[in-house]
Amino acid sequence: MRFIAILLVALFLFSCGKGVELTQAEKRAGEQGSEERYQKELDEIKKALKGDIKIKLKKDGKGGYSWEITGKDAQEIIKANDILVKKLGN
Repeated sequence: MRFIAILLVALFLFSCGKGVELTQAEKRAGEQGSEERYQKELDEIKKALKGDIKIKLKKDGKGGYSWEITGKDAQEIIKANDILVKKLGN
């Protein structure tokens, strides 16, 4: 009887570990998908803007985004910032 109880507990603990691994793998896949989506949007924004503008997109630990915009034309920088605020919601 004791052997069966130990076996059941071991199986339960083993099965719980697999569920955690799947969840972490799913999270990584979801993060990669969102990063790819934001990278595509960032590329679209860069194509829409005129002039020489560089955008550095940063992701914080809470899932939010911040960015640095550099360039020669102040109006284009402001326009890029407005687009990023609308797209990324910061």
